[in-house]
Amino acid sequence: MNCFRSLLLAWGTLLATHTSAADVKIVSWNIAASPYEQVLARASDYKKMVGTLSPDVIVLIELTGRPDIRAIADAIGWQTYYAAMSDGQVQGDEIHMSLEVGVLSKIPITSVIEFDPKPEGHTIPVFTNASPDGDTSIPVKEMPLKGIDMMGLAATDRGTLRVDLANGLTVFPVHLKSNSNDACFAADDAIKALKKLGLPPVPALQTVLDNGSDVKAKADKDNAFKRERVIAATKTVADQAVADGRTVLIAGDWNTSFEPGKFGQSFDDCSLAAFSCSKAPFPVSACTGDGFDDTFAIMTVPLVGSQKWAMLTKDLGRTFKDTEFADKAIDHMTVPAAQAALFAAPKVGPDTFGSDHFPIFTVWTAGP
Repeated sequence: MNCFRSLLLAWGTLLATHTSAADVKIVSWNIAASPYEQVLARASDYKKMVGTLSPDVIVLIELTGRPDIRAIADAIGWQTYYAAMSDGQVQGDEIHMSLEVGVLSKIPITSVIEFDPKPEGHTIPVFTNASPDGDTSIPVKEMPLKGIDMMGLAATDRGTLRVDLANGLTVFPVHLKSNSNDACFAADDAIKALKKLGLPPVPALQTVLDNGSDVKAKADKDNAFKRERVIAATKTVADQAVADGRTVLIAGDWNTSFEPGKFGQSFDDCSLAAFSCSKAPFPVSACTGDGFDDTFAIMTVPLVGSQKWAMLTKDLGRTFKDTEFADKAIDHMTVPAAQAALFAAPKVGPDTFGSDHFPIFTVWTAGP
């Protein structure tokens, strides 16, 4: 009985400490999807990131299974941690066919909802190092992410989590569709295959790489639409969290940036002209009028839902390691506009810590 009382007192002290804490540092980081063996081998990366940035809450992108987040937590070595992750993707033959999101926190998790494109009926408890097999008193409830099935589910429709923390903060980790373009990949692969066979190049294939094509332009718009439909569905459930009286943060890898000409302010998209497969910044001349990617406008105008949100990362610089892309962030944080003053301007971490993304971080001033 005395041990039980001691445990309750310790829990109460921990909860009170975090509830009254003035500052909470939140890191969002795409860790780069890897086989489990590589996750284990990168233990020093995770420990170094935490030693450098000192986060209280970490939003993790590109986990490939629950063992990943447990291994990362063990590597970090927090005295007490609480963790939850999604279980929405079917494991595929390739690592990028099973990407998940998660939250690792020093602050107690009080409830979790997994918003899944296609719920499987799984029941997975939050786990902590105090209860390694999972805290069955906090099950991860599963609900459909309504709204993304308007044109049928896509293989890239990843879900999200609503993670409520004991200090009043709610976090939604997201991972939106990338800009991968099959038309460019196909042309590049065909050219390489012809070279291997010693056959002459086909000019039309090189033209696709150099100048783009109507097929490529359609794929670019389709990628933007896939981002829009998922973030719109996520905003709907995040708006509800705001209505519940929570302080709310959506963070993760959005795979799009504030490139002039590309991002729009309404659903009235431009007619996108063909442009090069080069990774260079988006050519403004390819999109005359309102941009074709309305991912941000869905949050900020807003084009969907009741709450107006602020993109904290609008002016943030590069967050992806590859310098051939525009010098703009593709990892983002957004909060309700009415709560934006509570969050410090995000910054980019000084290192990728073994990933292809830099972590980004903000500080939430929770109270006096």
